[in-house]
Amino acid sequence: MDISEEKARIRKEIRKRRSAIPQDVLAGIGKDLPDFIFSITDDELMSKLGNAKRIALYRSYKGEVPVDGLAEAFMAKGIICCFPRIEDGEMVFYDCGSLADENFEVSSMGIKEPVATAAPVALKDIDVVVLPALAYNEEGTRLGAGGGYYDRCFGSMGAGRPYLLGICYEFQICSDVPSCDTDISADFIAVIPEEVYGD
Repeated sequence: MDISEEKARIRKEIRKRRSAIPQDVLAGIGKDLPDFIFSITDDELMSKLGNAKRIALYRSYKGEVPVDGLAEAFMAKGIICCFPRIEDGEMVFYDCGSLADENFEVSSMGIKEPVATAAPVALKDIDVVVLPALAYNEEGTRLGAGGGYYDRCFGSMGAGRPYLLGICYEFQICSDVPSCDTDISADFIAVIPEEVYGD
């Protein structure tokens, strides 16, 4: 099995497991996520979050860890939050002052994207990125959905790139995640334990 086939196999399995999480459980995870993240005892993570002026997040889709509550917690702390929009095949970030429906529109893929009503955010002005992913290995290597958007966006920034925070379910940690030179890795992975979402 080559690397693309192995990635496809893992993506299929993770998507199946994510889709099995009930909506009420997802809602509970989203509600409790800010407390979960802010209780993590990692000095570097807490320093990055505490000093961040702008944080990039995503709008959850098909069982992804719901981070809306986390975004609202950041906004309540005075942190600017921005979200990705796909334009001409590339990912562009726009600031959003709230998660109100009028600030977003649904893309052709069914994902909520910010309405492009202002200038896009310069990548160098983003301090932390909360990453969506299908899987990670223990070292932080990320397996995305397959479009390569995050890899292209942040992979070439070198030492100037934002701090990358992965948040995932325990079943998304896979030791055998295959990787390429272009795949970005998370600086920290916050793992939601199985007892939170399991049977």
